[in-house]
Amino acid sequence: MTLLADDDSARTQEPAPHPRSPLDRVLNPSTIAIVGLSDKSPVAPFIRPTLDSGGQVHFVHPSAATVFGTPTHSSISEVPGPIDAVLSVMPAERTVALAEKCASLDCGGLIIYAAGFSEVGADGGELQRRLVAAARRGSMAVVGPNSLGYISVPRSLNLTASANYHPPAGGVSIVSHSGAMIGGVAITAGRRTGVGISRLISAGNEAVTDIADYLDFLADDPQTTAIGLIVEGIRRPEAFFRAARRCREAAKPIVAVKLARNRRTQQMAASHTGALAGNSWAYDVAFRHAGIQLAHDIEEMIDRLSIVDQLDPAKWNAVERLGVVAGTGGFASLAFDIAEAEGLTLPPLDSLADWVASTIPGITVPNPLDTTGFGATFWTDIVGRYVGSPDLDAVVFVNMWGEGDDSPVYRRLIDEVATAARRFGKPVAIAAGAGPVGSFAREVIGSDGSVALGYGLRGTLRGLQTMGAFVRDRATARPQAEPVAALACPPGPFPATADGRRFLPFTQAMDLLAEFGIPTSPYCVVGADEQATPRFEGPYAVKLADVPHRTELGAVALNVTRADLDRAVTDMRAIAARHDVGEIVAVQPMAAARGELLVGVEGRSELGPMVVLGIGGILVEVLERVGGRPAPLTRIDAEALIEEFRELRIMHGYRGSQPWHLDRLAEVLVGFGRLAAACHGWLESLDVNPLLVTADGLLAVDALFIVREGAE
Repeated sequence: MTLLADDDSARTQEPAPHPRSPLDRVLNPSTIAIVGLSDKSPVAPFIRPTLDSGGQVHFVHPSAATVFGTPTHSSISEVPGPIDAVLSVMPAERTVALAEKCASLDCGGLIIYAAGFSEVGADGGELQRRLVAAARRGSMAVVGPNSLGYISVPRSLNLTASANYHPPAGGVSIVSHSGAMIGGVAITAGRRTGVGISRLISAGNEAVTDIADYLDFLADDPQTTAIGLIVEGIRRPEAFFRAARRCREAAKPIVAVKLARNRRTQQMAASHTGALAGNSWAYDVAFRHAGIQLAHDIEEMIDRLSIVDQLDPAKWNAVERLGVVAGTGGFASLAFDIAEAEGLTLPPLDSLADWVASTIPGITVPNPLDTTGFGATFWTDIVGRYVGSPDLDAVVFVNMWGEGDDSPVYRRLIDEVATAARRFGKPVAIAAGAGPVGSFAREVIGSDGSVALGYGLRGTLRGLQTMGAFVRDRATARPQAEPVAALACPPGPFPATADGRRFLPFTQAMDLLAEFGIPTSPYCVVGADEQATPRFEGPYAVKLADVPHRTELGAVALNVTRADLDRAVTDMRAIAARHDVGEIVAVQPMAAARGELLVGVEGRSELGPMVVLGIGGILVEVLERVGGRPAPLTRIDAEALIEEFRELRIMHGYRGSQPWHLDRLAEVLVGFGRLAAACHGWLESLDVNPLLVTADGLLAVDALFIVREGAE
């Protein structure tokens, strides 16, 4: 007898619509079928806790009479009633056959461990196609394939091939493209005293259900307070960022670790999950724009989520003024340095200076406060003054109260902190100088969300920074840009660069910029055997029109007088003949510039087109600094992008110089965003370098539009 017996036609009718969504059924199942598991299976110990999950668990196996002492069914069709979640521990081909059978039953969906799908090539791709077809036919969600399944920690629901690392229960939910990393998250959370995990989901190949679906589910999940993402690639950007907005509206911060940040790891990611990793810069830009904060590793991600998970959201604030009370001078000094590095401000607290000087001999700096030798004596007063200070938004208390340091004195000090936090309703965190706060602290402070326990100084400060950044971002108006109609690719043929990439001719490029409100320099073009007849005054810039990197060929002449114009055109044609490039010449009036900007479009990102801004000319290479926003942009988006360059005083004005027409620049960036969105179907990239800053405004004198291969 096989797992998919043919004598079960009684249950092959089309299932009736279910009131719950397929993904909700799979992740919050009441009934579970585990198919192919035996007591000898390597993953059996990992799955066994599911028997205590409160769900009705059925086992399906062709030969084993029992699993974990529970009688088995020989076929999935023998399982009575609707099945919310079907876990397959079988190989790929048998799993696909199972999915095809489930499509005719009332199943919410499947959790699939098996590899051997799209990540292995054509044969696996065919199996994945059949799996997708079955899921669509049965309106089923699919976790995986090539996944380690998922864990719901509060329910002890372990539909997973990951070892049970027993993370503490809490409100942080994680979705990871890398399956093994959910184990790393569980281990990391277990080392922290305060943070707890709600869900660990291994997305795998995302054949059917992807990270956008999980994020959308978590936005409504009452068990989730904060979300961590471990991302290789995003298949449906619009759906993903729409779900991210829903999480933002639901007051659920998101912190993401982006994997595959360079070419080699992108190749590794592709072979691992079949996902094409995108450009990491575009992810950084798009995530920040969506209010998703970035972390570089698992430890940082958990630290950033820990504080918001522990504190009552009613106490969250923007943390623009942080106070630190330290048990030693070393921790006080270190706290200031780390806070500055993490973007937190410790105000001088002049209002407390006299009290500090009179209360703690030898101490003159109120913030961070060094209480060495005097903390226990004046502790109640110190805690009350700092937590109650109207000049502070949040306070961190740091000392060496690690595991084993649960003396009556430390318990009293921590209890005083918790009492003040409840009294004043202000975010308060307790940090050990290094590592976790002792578990005794949780007994002292309770679980009412008044005090958070951090992991070392940096981890604690990162958590507060994340909370503050989320609150500020959520308070910021974030209107959506108006949609832009697609614009067809201009007719070819197109000239080509030295490496074979095609680009728009000069006239088409300049006219397209002007169409989207981007100010352009006047020009005339001179064809073969024609004379230059510009209708504007000189002196002139004369250049080969349809050559992408003219300066390398010497194909630009500047400050050409009217008398020398014909000779300059002749010289350009001679250069074109020597290098076998187009001989059309462009003539423009010289423009006096007091600055140069780089503005462009990156159209190759899998997240959609990005507008790019930087200081132009050679400075873009010297500074190695560009910013960006997803296209199209609103005026608010454009102004926020400009503000990112505030520290570059050359752009914002210094020593009496005027800013670089920043109001007009915001309008130009909006125009570039509309252009990028309209031309996304065929535009690979666009460079306007330089966009000249003149006395009267901004001026594009050239543009390089690279046309995507096959776009004609």
